[in-house]
Order: sequence, then structure tokens, then C-alpha cells
Amino acid sequence: GRAPVAGSREGAAWIGRAPVAGSREGAAWIGRAPVAGRGGGWRRSPMEFSRGSSQRQPLCPLALVYPFPLQLYPLPPQGAVSLQQFESLAVERLKLLKSIETIGISYARGSENYNKKLEGELRKLKFPYRVCNDEKVDEYEMRRKDHISHFILRLAYCQSEDLRRWFIQQELDLFRFRFGELHDKQQEFLKENGLEYHAIEKEERERLKSKLQTSSGQSPVVIDDQVFYKVPFTDALELVRARKAYLKKGLVYIPHQEIVIIIQNEFRQRLSKSLALLQV
Repeated sequence: GRAPVAGSREGAAWIGRAPVAGSREGAAWIGRAPVAGRGGGWRRSPMEFSRGSSQRQPLCPLALVYPFPLQLYPLPPQGAVSLQQFESLAVERLKLLKSIETIGISYARGSENYNKKLEGELRKLKFPYRVCNDEKVDEYEMRRKDHISHFILRLAYCQSEDLRRWFIQQELDLFRFRFGELHDKQQEFLKENGLEYHAIEKEERERLKSKLQTSSGQSPVVIDDQVFYKVPFTDALELVRARKAYLKKGLVYIPHQEIVIIIQNEFRQRLSKSLALLQV
């Protein structure tokens, strides 16, 4: 039969049963997902899940697939999950995203109370959010769960502008929190995802010290130890509007603690594009 993945605000993705040749098993199918450059119609999603099978394809160790608790989700997940787990993953991620929305209404984003509440939700629903020194199999399983559940809701939330906008906003808030939890692993994460930004030289930082201090609101002592990146102003419009970065000849000088805005914008663009391709 047909059953919506989520409740009131959702309903674009449906789970059904399709016979598999030579067996009595069923498979989970996702609703209409046109492939870019081809006509629409009912098509099998890039993710296929088989009923009654819990074995993952051992393509590579999970530690290599998920080196960080944070992802940009460039590719769909591989492997197999049961239909029951498929539905459970969808419901749990939806609970998480709705909790993020509620917390964002109740507390200022980035505040201590906001972070504590969001951390509590991630723990309760068993989603990854920080690097662990003694990472075990359970941690990598949580990262796999995060990967699969994200793509399930992509398919559910691609059907209208309102759904896409809501989904993107909650995922961006989640991304920003997780990126902050990477701490000293942030540079490794950027390198792993091909998002390296080059820091300005010490001489240039000294030459622009007063400008950087004024724009960032930091003391001269902090400026001396701070890393600044130079990026096109179109990549940092939010900082330019808020006057939190120094702008010179079309380039913006961004302190390291604000680099998350650049990464967040990159994630937004990727996610928006992928959702547009899935739209009916």
C-alpha cells in the first residue's frame, strides 16, 4: 500500500512494495524522482532498500566512508536496510529537524541554551554531532544513519518550494552546529571536502591590522593570533551586510571563526540544486 513517510507537512515521498524477481521479498520504492536530462515518471530512486535484508555491502570500512560526524552529502548512500528501518530513519530525522525548528524559535541560534538543547536532541535521537577520541563501531553506524535519513527526507521534501525552504533551513542550522563541534578538525574536514581556503600572509595581516580589528571587533592581541581568509565578497554577503568583515576591491577578509558562513553557503547551494533536480 501507500503510506506517507512523514505527517502533516510532508507526504511527497511514499513507500510501496515491488516484487523482486525470483523471490517473495519486497523492495522500498520512492515516489516520483525525475532524473536530470530525462523525462519524468515513476522511477526507482538511486537508493534501493530490500525487505528482510540487514546486510550492508562491504564496499569499504565505515571509518573511511564517514571520517567526520558532519557531511556535505555529495552522494546517495549505498547498502541495504529493511523497510522497517527505512521508516524509522525517516521519522527520527523528521523529529530532529522539527526539534531544531522549535529550539530556534525558543532560543537565539548559537547561544549557550540553544546549543545545549540541540545537543540534547542529537544525543536522544542518536545522531552524530562531535568528534570522539575513542570512536567505535556505534559512532560510525550513527553517521551512516545520518547519511541515509538525510537522503530519505530529501525525497520527501523536494515537491514544493515551501517544503524545500523548510528542509534547507533546518539542515543548515544542524550543519552550522555540527561544524562548530569539529573544533580543531575543521581544517581537516574542509580539506576532505575540497573546500580549502588560503589564509593571508602575516605581512598582509599586519598591514591591514587596524581595518581587520575594526571590522571584526577584536583586540589587537587577538588579531595577531587570528587566521584570516580572503574570499570573493559574493561568498560572504551575510558578513558584508552585517559589517563583520573587511571588504577591499571585491574581496572580503574573514576571521576563522566566521568561515562557517562560507561553508554553510556552499552547503546551501549544493542542497538547493539537488532538491531542484528531484522536483516533480
